[in-house]
Amino acid sequence: MNVLNNCKRKLASITFIASLLPWAGVHGTTEIDMIAAVINNDVIMQSELITEITDVRDQLQRQNAAIPAAGLLQGEVLDQLILELLQLQEAERLGIEVSDTMLNNAMANIAQNNKLTLPQLHKAIVANGNSVASFRSDIQRKMTIDEVSKIAIKRRIKVSEKEIDLFLDSQQGQELADTEYLLSHIMIATPTQATQQQVDDTEAKLQQLQAEIAEEVDFASLASKYSSANNAAGGGSLGWRKASQLPALFAKAIANMKVGEISQPVRNSSGYHLIKIIEQRGLAVQQVQQTKANHILILSNDIRSAADTKILVDDIYQRLQTGTDFYKLARSFSDDANTALNGGDMGWLNPGQVPNFMQTQLDTLGDNEISAPFKGPSGWHILQVSERQTKDVGYNMLRNKARTALYDSKFAGEMETWLRELRNQAYIEIR
Repeated sequence: MNVLNNCKRKLASITFIASLLPWAGVHGTTEIDMIAAVINNDVIMQSELITEITDVRDQLQRQNAAIPAAGLLQGEVLDQLILELLQLQEAERLGIEVSDTMLNNAMANIAQNNKLTLPQLHKAIVANGNSVASFRSDIQRKMTIDEVSKIAIKRRIKVSEKEIDLFLDSQQGQELADTEYLLSHIMIATPTQATQQQVDDTEAKLQQLQAEIAEEVDFASLASKYSSANNAAGGGSLGWRKASQLPALFAKAIANMKVGEISQPVRNSSGYHLIKIIEQRGLAVQQVQQTKANHILILSNDIRSAADTKILVDDIYQRLQTGTDFYKLARSFSDDANTALNGGDMGWLNPGQVPNFMQTQLDTLGDNEISAPFKGPSGWHILQVSERQTKDVGYNMLRNKARTALYDSKFAGEMETWLRELRNQAYIEIR
């Protein structure tokens, strides 16, 4: 990317051609592009700077935004061009390239986002006074800068498990979880400036309530019987509430509770409160049906014809039906390199983790049931379901989302630091 050498050659050619024109020094002047800045071994030409200033000014006008003074605008635009060039130089140093496939996919996405076909996008680019080649070059430049910045910043940012824990405990983390609770509530009221007798009566009522809870009496019935709250007639229902919408006293009480559990009595100036979680939903509650499965794959090869492959898989199936151990047959015959050494064990599978033609078979099998041989795109398969379970994967999803949020919050600061370092380490000469 030695733009400086290219630029010198271009300038030499322009000067040479101009000298051959007999009227060059008499009837006019030949405009020669000048260097606006030198950045390491590359340059930014004055024409590039003027074009970019014009584009920025036009964009500000379309947005009805204030346009900075000419000198200030030129300085800001030149600074941005310098930073972009430094990032492109870093991309070249690291060998980062945007392939034609990546660029074609980006063009297709731009067309789709604008509800256009690719030919329609090309026509729109030309109608806007640009060329498709120039447009693609601009997109490739932006993608390269985006790619190198992501790679450079990623290795500078660390998000610890402790940071994730603290984030999830914060209000922002609670909002991220977006967990909602269907709650019921019982309040045993304490009169203002209660006498000792009233206090004793309240505590006796609370003890009686807890005794009935221990006997598993219906909570809604107990709310109608004991609660002094306005919602007592409705069984104490508070409806669906996010933790952030609850009084801090309630949110703390249910923080570590599970569906169906009832809190210990918590007290404030109004009296004693008991809260029950009826249902729970949100990102933190994502249950999936997992299947633990075993797999045998038999492929045709240079020494085993398709007919011989079918004979072999049928023989394996018959041996399984007569009680031969699946583990043993998978180790002996399976061509599935990922599972053969483990006796065909595929581990716990989430829905959709395997191809549809295999998922369909898994869905029809009962525990410990073995499928008949079935053909896939690459060969013959036999599956066995050994166990099923319902797994809550919401907690892991929530932690991953928190990790992303923390990463994003650190990105801008690290990006600024990285760009400052690139600039400090570079040779920059403003002409």
